[in-house]
Amino acid sequence: MNVLLAAVDASAAAQPVLDVARELARLLGTEVETVHVAEPNEPDVVRTVHALVEERDAAGLVVGARGAPGGASPAGHVTTELVQTLDVPVAVVPPQARPRPIQRVLVGVEGNGESPALQRVVANLRGSSLEIVALHVFEPDRLPLFGDQPVLETEAWADEFERRALRGTTGTVRTEARVGVPPHAIRRAAAELDSDLVVVAWHRALHGGHGRVVRALLEDADLPVLLIPLATR
Repeated sequence: MNVLLAAVDASAAAQPVLDVARELARLLGTEVETVHVAEPNEPDVVRTVHALVEERDAAGLVVGARGAPGGASPAGHVTTELVQTLDVPVAVVPPQARPRPIQRVLVGVEGNGESPALQRVVANLRGSSLEIVALHVFEPDRLPLFGDQPVLETEAWADEFERRALRGTTGTVRTEARVGVPPHAIRRAAAELDSDLVVVAWHRALHGGHGRVVRALLEDADLPVLLIPLATR
């Protein structure tokens, strides 16, 4: 298994980054390789991390969201650039994240159950006590229309959703549904379910109105967020 890179600096985020990297490496069955980049400017840091990811054929990167609570939003300049340009999964860790074992993973999925994030998580993470929760958020104006027997039809929808979401996987996943604005509903569900990690797939764009869910998650999260790029090598 390829190494998992952990990018650290002298900020308050360094220890949480290492804690999360060790937990992810445990679940991936790989090793952590710590990277401390001391270049003075952002382009040099980004180029160096890109080169290391390629050179080490890294399975992913773990990086701090920002140097201190209440800092840059949605994340620091280097982190924002890395998550939009790397083609491997990137775990973004807020500085206030407390050390905890990763036992429950909340994965955001599309309504049709076709979820790259879910497929990647179930296929790669290992752990006898690991629980994966597939969460779909219905926006109020996109609620499914059921007929005269809403309970039975809702159950039928959930069964079909789970069948499609788990197609081709061997892991155990349970499904949850919420109604609301996706980023807010995801944060609430993560708290209600006492999740240790949030996982979403995305198109690696935070500009021009894109990436609203990821932007909101990175702005306010007190849990690590694992971003799965939809175009990966």
